[in-house]
Amino acid sequence: MNLLLNILLSILPFGSPVHVPVQLAGNFGEPRPNHFHGGIDIKTEREVNLGVYAIADGYISGAVVEKHGYGRAILVTHPNGYTSCYVHLNRFAPQIEAAVRKWQYQHQQFACDVKFRPGEFPVKKGQFIALSGNTGSSQGPHIHLEMHKTANGNLYDPLTFLKGIVKDKTAPAVYSFKTYPQPGQGVFQHSPDSRIFTFDKGHFQAWGKVGFGVRASDHMDSVYNNYGIRYTQLYCDGRLVFSSDVNNIPTSCHRMVNSWGDYDHFLSTKIWFMKSYIEPGNTLPILRADANKGIINFNQQRDYHLRYVLKDVFGNQTVKEFTVRGEPEAIPIAYHPEGATPLYYDKDNHFNADGVRLNIKKGLLAKNGWLQLLHGRTYNAHSEAYSFAKAAYPLFNYAQISLKPSGAVHNPEKLYVAMRNSLNADAPASFCGGKYAKGWVTGRMRELGCAYFLAYDDTPPTITQQSLNPRHLSFKVTDTGSGLQGYKAYLDGQFILLQFGKNKEILFCDLADTPVRPTGKERTLRLIATDNRNNKNEYLTKIKY
Repeated sequence: MNLLLNILLSILPFGSPVHVPVQLAGNFGEPRPNHFHGGIDIKTEREVNLGVYAIADGYISGAVVEKHGYGRAILVTHPNGYTSCYVHLNRFAPQIEAAVRKWQYQHQQFACDVKFRPGEFPVKKGQFIALSGNTGSSQGPHIHLEMHKTANGNLYDPLTFLKGIVKDKTAPAVYSFKTYPQPGQGVFQHSPDSRIFTFDKGHFQAWGKVGFGVRASDHMDSVYNNYGIRYTQLYCDGRLVFSSDVNNIPTSCHRMVNSWGDYDHFLSTKIWFMKSYIEPGNTLPILRADANKGIINFNQQRDYHLRYVLKDVFGNQTVKEFTVRGEPEAIPIAYHPEGATPLYYDKDNHFNADGVRLNIKKGLLAKNGWLQLLHGRTYNAHSEAYSFAKAAYPLFNYAQISLKPSGAVHNPEKLYVAMRNSLNADAPASFCGGKYAKGWVTGRMRELGCAYFLAYDDTPPTITQQSLNPRHLSFKVTDTGSGLQGYKAYLDGQFILLQFGKNKEILFCDLADTPVRPTGKERTLRLIATDNRNNKNEYLTKIKY
């Protein structure tokens, strides 16, 4: 496979997407809560509106506006089977801008994910395609560049294609390791608890089954940013027991980063330790391990020699070694929470209690665990509020939750499943769907540690006029219940496109950019906003244009 990739790369050389020296603010695969960083972040000298250029021949296959956290993004499909994606843009090249605007008016919606036919917009390597920006979930001006396998959408490390335009001779930094004695099966340094150690001590003691994790970050020449690690290898007595190659990540596996990384430790410290073993329900294809899934069994009274090797995409590497002495000692029994219900990673899990039902399908858990039901009341709820874990407990994908209303309501179709971070939180609740049938409301959830309850929404969104200047038309649309589902605006019955940016509550446009031509007369402007329970508000006003 690597040979084939190298042949393809030699046939289709890739160039820089910018005309400034390439420096990275982030690299591919960095662990983040619930997802991997899907590309590289190219610095744009803290500016916006730098030219963005196709990195190879191909055709523009798509454009995205305010979806997926991208802000504005453009996709270029290449003949070698890969698609490059340029994200957080300010503006597309004129022909793409016009095609996107045409789609938006045809479908009467601003946020969009537009697909173009092969050959409709051919591009050459180095051709201008967009201007850089700071749109979407970007925290500062830069270009986020992704590489996808065209056939399946899997994410690849862009530096595999662009090594020729980035120079780096700096090896990864390795700081410490963390131990994970398996519950009821192992101890490390006389403890069954997960603990952190530095490599400089060199000698340790263990008995039974123990997993390891490592804290490390990559660095690049003349740049002070921290990056994720491309390659990790753990050896025991010269035998490879675990390896990772952060490349070719299926988008369906993003949330498995919470299992590979120590998610609980990150939540409390903002520091990632990446495990050097594979939890049984984790199917991330970038991880490899021996028959014991990377867990080392210290079951002999002798020295075990462990060695970490961490490398970047340029071949720079760092090696850390330590010795663990196997010494027999008693292993405490695994803790079983009182009153908890077991959860199994390799089968469907169904949980029923008074007023709540939970359906967690096989494949959503990293390992066996415990469901600990907590419940209480929360303000203005139409059911009990339920939580299923005492701490954060993310799932790999959505599970189904059904709640029973605690009393009669005027219209059950206005009920929905709402979520807060905990039973005690008083922050605004998130919308988790809601379909009413046979006395139950069913929605979806993917975090067992949050609190879920039924809310009722028969109040339409609020529309506030901010400016009737035809060049700076602006409204604020808010909804404190189920959330805004969509909106449409019309001038004398003709659709006009209202845009939004980082603040999605502010809708705006320049009427000169719409198909409606000025007459200098008074016109009727109508804005309709709909929330997720189909409550509608219509705002009428007059405007001279």
